[in-house]
Amino acid sequence: MSALRRWWLYLLGKRSEVAALDYKDAYMAKVVMDIHRLRSGKAQAMVPLRALQPIHRIDRESALQATHARAQALRARREELLARGRLDLASLNEIIPSVSQIKVVRDGERWLAFEGNGRLYAMREAFGEDSGLTVEVEEYRFDRPHKILRRLRKVRRLNALD
Repeated sequence: MSALRRWWLYLLGKRSEVAALDYKDAYMAKVVMDIHRLRSGKAQAMVPLRALQPIHRIDRESALQATHARAQALRARREELLARGRLDLASLNEIIPSVSQIKVVRDGERWLAFEGNGRLYAMREAFGEDSGLTVEVEEYRFDRPHKILRRLRKVRRLNALD
């Protein structure tokens, strides 16, 4: 499938969520733009599933349906994946494909997922929060991360996660 077609299908899938946007979503969008604008680099990282933290809840019907479908796809391969002990990028793309990777910013001993929250919730549903799995993510890095971390923590507070 072409990249343009994948993006188009992604945007079509999000259209029902647009009507439900509120101030938290606008602030989160600004924070994500700042992350892309201010990053000093990015790299692939293997992160324990238990250390990956979402920045928002999955509470809209279309997102909940997609999350449950992804969890079901992961459950179908649960034993194999647990035996392997890792969900690398190739496995993620094969089982629960998306237009982008799970993108994170490290905050001490946890990694805050600013992209891929639905996939993160699906993994937790399929494997449990304390699973020993590691997950391949794209880690965004900053020379001075304080401001970005403060903003990500605020997004989590606005979504009643902190």
